[in-house]
Amino acid sequence: MGWNLQLGSRRIAPLKLLTLFALLSGIPLLALGWLGWRVLQQDRALESQRVRERLDNAAALIARELDRTLSAWETVLPAAADGQAVTLPAGGVFVLIAPDGVVGHQGVRLPYYPRVAASISADASLFAAAEHYEFREQNLAAAIAAYRTLAAAPDPSTRGGALLRLARCLRKQGRTADALAAYADLASLPLVSVAGSPAELVARRERVALFESAGDSAAATRERALLSSRLIEGRFLIDRVTFDYFLGAVSAPPTVSSTTVLAQAVEGMWPAWQEQAAGRVALTNDHGTVVATWRKTPKGIAAITASLDALTASVGDTLRSLQVAARLDDQAGESIWGTAAGAGVTRSARETGLPWSLLVTSTDPVTFVDSRRNLFIGGFALMSLVVFAASYVAFRAVTRELAVARLQSDFVAAVSHEFRTPLTAMCHLTEILEQGDAPPERRPQYYQALGKESRRLRTMVESLLDFGRMDSGQRSYDFCATDAVELVDQVVQEFSGRSSSAARRIDTSSVVASGSAVCVHADREALALALRNLLDNAIKYSPESAPVRLAVTAGDGTVAVSIEDRGPGVSAEERRSIFQKFTRGSAARSLNVKGTGIGLTMAHQIVKAHGGRLELDSELGRGSVFTMVLPVMPQ
Repeated sequence: MGWNLQLGSRRIAPLKLLTLFALLSGIPLLALGWLGWRVLQQDRALESQRVRERLDNAAALIARELDRTLSAWETVLPAAADGQAVTLPAGGVFVLIAPDGVVGHQGVRLPYYPRVAASISADASLFAAAEHYEFREQNLAAAIAAYRTLAAAPDPSTRGGALLRLARCLRKQGRTADALAAYADLASLPLVSVAGSPAELVARRERVALFESAGDSAAATRERALLSSRLIEGRFLIDRVTFDYFLGAVSAPPTVSSTTVLAQAVEGMWPAWQEQAAGRVALTNDHGTVVATWRKTPKGIAAITASLDALTASVGDTLRSLQVAARLDDQAGESIWGTAAGAGVTRSARETGLPWSLLVTSTDPVTFVDSRRNLFIGGFALMSLVVFAASYVAFRAVTRELAVARLQSDFVAAVSHEFRTPLTAMCHLTEILEQGDAPPERRPQYYQALGKESRRLRTMVESLLDFGRMDSGQRSYDFCATDAVELVDQVVQEFSGRSSSAARRIDTSSVVASGSAVCVHADREALALALRNLLDNAIKYSPESAPVRLAVTAGDGTVAVSIEDRGPGVSAEERRSIFQKFTRGSAARSLNVKGTGIGLTMAHQIVKAHGGRLELDSELGRGSVFTMVLPVMPQ
């Protein structure tokens, strides 16, 4: 059933209007986006320049701090060479190496050195008589007695030489325990050199051999570990050859410690120290990087050597405060310190005065450009949302106003057509009566027709006035107790008086018996008007042979007045706007049904004003059921 609804192409906004709104909303957004992009481009260039300047400053500060630390090391070299105690970097070592070997040392002790002085042993002539007994006469007892006498001498060198020879004779006699005791006494002379090597190293090496020959593997292992620890601790001024000899002699595995790393670095840098009068050098191996600074003095080559971490410890606070990362690369381009990666500022070794090139990068995750970009994106999204929302609201308002304007135009045309029909009949009858052409016997009929058309015209005018008051909210209602069944009977009788054929089509078999009153609190005239509009629509849209069923049912504190027709029905799309004013549906146009498009709107507003609701149940091709649901007055 079409009722007073108008859809179709006339509800759709014109393409030109839609295009205009798209341009009005899109052009400002495009302009804003372009301007924002240009601003971000400029900000990015400024930010790149700012970051570059910050990294340049950071690189200069870091290089200056490293250079200052190395300069501090170089400053104390003359004082250390003169034998004064100086402050060394953590884990560092100072050595003063003269042409005949190491003559000065401070800091950690190294397992070996690149050059050491030749060891001085006791005069061999002191042991000539005892060796005569040992080798010429093969008189080990006399030799042992002579060696024991020499071992009691006050000179440590003489004692060391005598103990070494005494232990040898005791071993020849198979007196292992006595030989071990002699070697133990020899090991207690750490500053004595025998056989060109420190006495303790020689003694412990021989004790390992004796324990192994005696089958005492546990004692041999303990002695071997003690010998290895003495070598690693750097208790002796020995060279690399001596160190490797004694370490290999006891089959000790190679041990890597901070002191051995320093010893390897000092040995590797020793040729550079000899070639130049002063300088800075770094050496990198599998165990880390060592840096050294040296200067030739009248007493020898003075050098301070330490790990690279001792040098870079002073720049840690600078890196954190500047929010940068740094990396040092050697001449081959290999990283030796730091975690910096990516694009940044690079300073060569020539620019920094350091033995390495310096790379500085930023660690600040959020830059000014990122903040501005996020702010702009958020603002642009908000602006787009506001513009689109405003455009949508304006577009809906304009299209709604256009639709209302079209509906009002259709309404005026429909009302004019509705007014013209009774006015034409009234003018025609009036002209006949004015000219006196009406037969006397027909005049009563003419007067009845004039009265009927006048009443019809008055009803239409009153309906329009009521609608105007309802639409503006000025319609007043006179509520009183009203019998719904009686009101329905009254409206049906009015239809019978207007048209007997229309009254015959109304089926009231489902109306509650008049003896059972169902009272509602209502304005009788307004509720009757709503019911008349529903009945009038049902009769207009139903076929001539189809009845219009009217039913009144009560229950659950409400009374329902239903009007069912057998019209074309209302589609789901039309049902969404069926109670809007001035709208007429497709059925009205296809069936050429006359009307103004305000009947259902008035019925809906009247029922709503009575605290009820107007429901629609419809199916295309099977008709519609309009139901007024009103609250029942309490007894």
